[in-house]
Amino acid sequence: MLRLLALASAAGLLSPWLTALAAPHSQHLAWLFDLLSHWQWLYLGLLPLCLALLARRSPRWLLLLPLLALPWLSLATALPPQTGAARLSLQLVSANLQQSDDAGALRAWLDAQPADLVLLQEVSPAMAAQLQRWADYPHRLLAPEDSPFGLALLSRLPLVQPRVQVDGDGIPAIEAQVDSGAHDLALTLAHPMPPLSPYWQHKRDLGLQVLLQRNAATGLPGLLVGDLNASPWSHGLRQVEDLGWYRASDLRATWPTWGQGWLGIAIDQVLARGPWRVAEQSLGPDLGSDHLPRRLRLELLDND
Repeated sequence: MLRLLALASAAGLLSPWLTALAAPHSQHLAWLFDLLSHWQWLYLGLLPLCLALLARRSPRWLLLLPLLALPWLSLATALPPQTGAARLSLQLVSANLQQSDDAGALRAWLDAQPADLVLLQEVSPAMAAQLQRWADYPHRLLAPEDSPFGLALLSRLPLVQPRVQVDGDGIPAIEAQVDSGAHDLALTLAHPMPPLSPYWQHKRDLGLQVLLQRNAATGLPGLLVGDLNASPWSHGLRQVEDLGWYRASDLRATWPTWGQGWLGIAIDQVLARGPWRVAEQSLGPDLGSDHLPRRLRLELLDND
């Protein structure tokens, strides 16, 4: 059993590459490897423990130790370090509310730590009715649903042409331009269907690429935010660099909440395009959802 667990953990650490290798040949196999790829923290914990026990009988098991470096080689590329003066500082919050009907915990957190932009997923009609009354976020687009795909964008900054875009499967996304006064930026809020099958994995990855390309077509610095149902090791996120996008969010797990950011997987993401710098970031408190929210302070740099 211990050997099987060690080999399974080793395969898990290799799964991001196995996904890419399988994709041209078998969509089902690529889907299975992609599901395995999310749990890199679990494999990093299990493999050294198994090897320590197995090596007491056969030191050859220690030959697998270099695999522990793989998660840092296979993840989606982080936003490159950049220097320069900040022309805009932006406090951003993203939270999956799991269709909660009570905005109390979210309201208390934002009262204590205000944000410029609040991007919400799984927004129910009852939640939207409460958000509508928040006078300190006068610019908003609410698109609630009695399903996991309700969205809401709340802003202290003016929004230009905010709109809901719905794909062929009925999955919505919100697109808007934010008028910061210093520089406009393009903003996308997304919550794709979880990859419950090869079809939905393909749709998640393809839909993400379409949204990133639409955002980039504005020619503005861009942000795409939301519960993407994709970890930094998933096939979909590892491809975003090819489109000029980078991961601004860190590797801390956001789902499920019982790990408080130490266990689970990081599927709530912030992707950035342009001269952005992450000044601060943290996970927020338990808001009664199965996700922990993210908070980032982003700086848009003057690169002229």
